[in-house]
Amino acid sequence: MNINNRQKQALIFFLPTLVSLIIYLLTRSTRLTWANYANDSGDFLAAILTSGVPHPTGYPTYLLMGSLLQLLPVGDPFFRVLLLSIVPTALSAGLLAIIVQRFIFRINNRITMLVSIFSGLVWGLAPFLWSQALIIEVQGLQSLFIVLVFWYCLILFEEPHPFKKSIRLLFLAFCFGLGLGNHVTILFFLLAIIAGNWVATRNGLHRKFVFGQIIMILLASLIYLTLPVRAASSPPINWGNAATWSGFWWLVSGQAYQGLLLNLKPDQILSRISALATILRQQFGIVGVILAVIGAVQYRYQSKLTGYVLLYLFATYSIFAIIYGTDDSIVYLLPAFLVVVVWLASAWYGLLNWQIGKRRFAYALMVLVLIIFVFSIPATWREVDARSKGEAADYAEMTLGALPHDAIILTSADPDSFPLWYYHFGLKQRSDIAVVVLPLTQFAWYQQTLIHNYPEIQFPEPIGIFTNKSQNWGEKIAPLNQERTSCRSTIVRGEKFSIRIFCSDGKTIEFLNPSES
Repeated sequence: MNINNRQKQALIFFLPTLVSLIIYLLTRSTRLTWANYANDSGDFLAAILTSGVPHPTGYPTYLLMGSLLQLLPVGDPFFRVLLLSIVPTALSAGLLAIIVQRFIFRINNRITMLVSIFSGLVWGLAPFLWSQALIIEVQGLQSLFIVLVFWYCLILFEEPHPFKKSIRLLFLAFCFGLGLGNHVTILFFLLAIIAGNWVATRNGLHRKFVFGQIIMILLASLIYLTLPVRAASSPPINWGNAATWSGFWWLVSGQAYQGLLLNLKPDQILSRISALATILRQQFGIVGVILAVIGAVQYRYQSKLTGYVLLYLFATYSIFAIIYGTDDSIVYLLPAFLVVVVWLASAWYGLLNWQIGKRRFAYALMVLVLIIFVFSIPATWREVDARSKGEAADYAEMTLGALPHDAIILTSADPDSFPLWYYHFGLKQRSDIAVVVLPLTQFAWYQQTLIHNYPEIQFPEPIGIFTNKSQNWGEKIAPLNQERTSCRSTIVRGEKFSIRIFCSDGKTIEFLNPSES
């Protein structure tokens, strides 16, 4: 059956999108989870459901889209926000397949169609991205912005620029600005965009479109101004209190986390460099990594700078993930993974252009890669499947059900705090209790938030400066409210991850997470 070019393009886009979407829906989380680096899910959910502001950098694009999804007449609040991970990630797989066909192969036949579709599936079903599509986190939405901005860069570098085609650059520039509002690390693409505009102006791009892109990026970036508006209503989740200039800057600049950058010992950095090789092997297999290296070396793009831009993106995000001192810094590798998929596609292009006598071997090698990929799916499925991993919800439900009436619970970290925030603030359960996150009580904004949230509780006098880097303020809450039962949660990491809660009335609550060691 003959199909026209538009139908081919539709097939290339929709097949990886639909396959990814179906698999995501079959393996998605159904309740709040800690699996797949989802510790922040409760914070995001609580902020969306209370019109609040989550942890730095505020993520205004994610908040706005998550709030709009609450208008849908489907599912519960959890599922509606989860759609913000599932759908964009699936779309990113289809869009990347189109990009590979258009910019790497540049010809449209059955073989290039199949390899383009395969490239989209390699991206969409890579273990890490697959895992992020199943949970409430910003990385799923970010995957779509990353692919859109990558497309933006390739258009600048690889295409001529007549007037009609230049208009879409304005749309993609706007997407870049929105991407900044979802996760600020997409800013590393800016150097590539600047270089791309320099190349594009030499290829016919009118300068007014360069200025137009700047305007669109700035306009989209104004989404950060929604944070002071949300903060001004004094929501129960109000990181930084962005209604003030000092609070706004503390939030969007990520001052609370800046100390994590380059805060590693040399042996830790060396260990992370070694871990990067392991992570790439886990995502793409040994054969895939070897082919990606070949593709990076041998492929020739329309612009000589494109190859250097790919190398820059891979190196920049890899280095950032290595030197940023968090346990989940793998999340910053998504653009690097995207580059690896493009290099893989570039290698396949080279194989398809081998001489006739060698082409049979090239096809055999591609079939081998396909077989390895297909057989890896069940193992990845078991690894990332979040359907039955609702331990964070179990913890919150058990704790709220067991806490004494009018209790004050002092929590110690994200895993024992954010699930309670979601149930207590987002779902409005146990309005009689107070949830106090001790590490945050060093901040004036959090002290003010607690005083506003719980007017019936006595608190120490709030500090006048933005932070005093001390938790003493929080420790004074229980003695000031001796008529209430005070409880303190502690995370215990041993053979099994557990949370123990000790209450002043002698009651002990213990939650054992069966799925995490």
